[in-house]
Amino acid sequence: FFHCHSCGYEMKCRNCSVNLTYHKQNNSMVCHYCGYRSPPVDVCPECGSIDVGYSGFGTERIEEEIERLFPDLTVRRVDTDSVRKKHVLKEILNEFHAGKIDILLGTQMVAKGLNFPGVKLVGIISADTGLQLPDFRAAERTFNLIVQVSGRAGRFHPDGKVIVQTYLPKNETIRLAARGDLETFYNKELEARKMLGFPPFTRLIRLVFRARSSAKSRSAAAGFAQILSEQEEAGTDVEILGPVECPLSVIAGNHRNHLIFRSRNFKHVHALVRKSLQRFQTPSGVYVEVDVDPVSLL
Repeated sequence: FFHCHSCGYEMKCRNCSVNLTYHKQNNSMVCHYCGYRSPPVDVCPECGSIDVGYSGFGTERIEEEIERLFPDLTVRRVDTDSVRKKHVLKEILNEFHAGKIDILLGTQMVAKGLNFPGVKLVGIISADTGLQLPDFRAAERTFNLIVQVSGRAGRFHPDGKVIVQTYLPKNETIRLAARGDLETFYNKELEARKMLGFPPFTRLIRLVFRARSSAKSRSAAAGFAQILSEQEEAGTDVEILGPVECPLSVIAGNHRNHLIFRSRNFKHVHALVRKSLQRFQTPSGVYVEVDVDPVSLL
């Protein structure tokens, strides 16, 4: 990520509320949500300072470090940039399975559903990244990913080893995942979900109001909330969160605000949302997305 040490400027996508990521292979700054590209810069566009730099690390940078540390080993990288061409992913995996590749470096796409009998060592970089996301499933997803990746090393070799790199070594999710303690994590996560009122103890319905205009998106969400307040069906068993900006407030030029409905009585909350949608006159240029039991709250 580009960062100015003088004024703190960060290069963001002009269409989305996320930072652009530098891709060395294409020498460009790329948005991973809408695909927007921009050339890299050496001078801060905001203050003109030359005290700038690129922080963080992706698969390309890690690949460079591995090749520098292990020059005699064959390294291949698997990510969206390296496997764009047809059959490339299959060819790389077949070569790795056949022992022609010594180190396979990849994103989450190499973590799921793949078996490599010869693998005895697995390293997980920045295992805690997902824990920072504002989503109640963050711990579950992080635990699941670590356990899945770890399984690549221990499935065929009892002496397989997994190294987990994290800034949060004392975090309970990280510790339980590293130990492979599924039962303890399951019980603790259920306890937390119950205390906080999240699934599976409640049901959620999410409405996202998106528009090119920030004001239109915000106004539409507020208007829908007003209709809800007039509904006789809205009782104490339905909790309404919002309206508020989505954590990812802009994607592909669309401003996003959302409402989240939470209830233990799904029939009641479903009827409430359905009737409110029937009464709601969607403003021109506004799109409403209805997501029952949303997988992500971003």
